[in-house]
Amino acid sequence: MLHLLLSPADVVTLDPNTAHCKLVLSEDLRCVRRKTKKDTQKVPNNQKLPDTPERFLSGCCVLGQEGFREGRHCWEVEVEVEVGGESRWGVGVARESVERKKFADWSPERGIWAVQHSYGQFVSLTSPRTPLPQSPLPSRIWVCLDCARGLVTFLHADTGVEIFTFPPASFKGETLRPWFWVGTEKTQLCLRGSAPQTLIPPSLPSPAAGSPCPSPETPRAPLLDPAGDVHPSAPAQGAEGE
Repeated sequence: MLHLLLSPADVVTLDPNTAHCKLVLSEDLRCVRRKTKKDTQKVPNNQKLPDTPERFLSGCCVLGQEGFREGRHCWEVEVEVEVGGESRWGVGVARESVERKKFADWSPERGIWAVQHSYGQFVSLTSPRTPLPQSPLPSRIWVCLDCARGLVTFLHADTGVEIFTFPPASFKGETLRPWFWVGTEKTQLCLRGSAPQTLIPPSLPSPAAGSPCPSPETPRAPLLDPAGDVHPSAPAQGAEGE
């Protein structure tokens, strides 16, 4: 029988120093979306973000500021898609040492444990990919990490139902950080939370059926790029997918 443990949810924020130059972060560092042409026109060339060692250069990714090496952790991500827009996104966990400058096939072998929706397919980033149920496609996902047991689990936040659990991994004491990918302009990922207490199973895979992980809504914030320039929150059309 699966026993539940009452555990506090983690408050996760985005790290602007790791954000790909095509991403726009909210002022409170809780939402991320793709830049539009309008955003780009507002930022002079001399204000472009520097290509530091921390910043992603290949793939429109960003990491969370928080790093985890021990214990159990859980945070909620809401996927917001404009009506009629294409939905390409990914959420999960990455090693601190994950490749950021050149293309690498995202997988646990490359230091990423995540689920992804792209071109109408919802999959886990195993190698090879594992197709996941997408009827209905979850719009609120709990990402749960158990450092000691080497488990990364994804839960449907509305129902508490398990989406996928990766096979146990050896993290070898390395710091793990929340990972986000936004592939289209009409998609935005927002960190929601935090409920003061959340139902999380001690062994993480998932709560029992009928035991959702609730969290209150958080207000929208004006969006700005990692350099600090405020931009309108409404995305434009015509994103380049990465």
